[in-house]
Amino acid sequence: MKSSFLIFFLSLILSHSAMAVTNIPWTKEGCNSVNGTWVTAHSPTDSGCDAAHCNGRNFCRSNVSMNWWSALIWCKSIGRELADIETACPNGLASGRTCANLKDRMGDQWARNVSTSSAISSFRITANSLYDRGGYENRDWLYPALCE
Repeated sequence: MKSSFLIFFLSLILSHSAMAVTNIPWTKEGCNSVNGTWVTAHSPTDSGCDAAHCNGRNFCRSNVSMNWWSALIWCKSIGRELADIETACPNGLASGRTCANLKDRMGDQWARNVSTSSAISSFRITANSLYDRGGYENRDWLYPALCE
């Protein structure tokens, strides 16, 4: 009886700690502490930007490539959400798949996003452009996560 109570008690403790969410400070230091890189988008007043294409938002990009599911879990594990493509690249799909908001902000690194406007899709953002990578079938491709 004592051993079954002990097993039950230990399983409760272990399952509770496994469900814990880490809420990092939403700062460059917080992002760096989870093996991420802080990315600040262009503001509307930057050269080559306007309010329709640049929003000055902050993102945390993982330094490790992962599939879509792992990217989703990584963002949630740090208390954030996988970035929405319209937040990362406002009006990017409407303007020739360009991403003025993040242009030259991530070096030559790519990032993965999720689109809420067309169900769940994967995207990659390069230093200069945005490429639509399709839907569910492409979720196994490996790119860094981008959290907002």
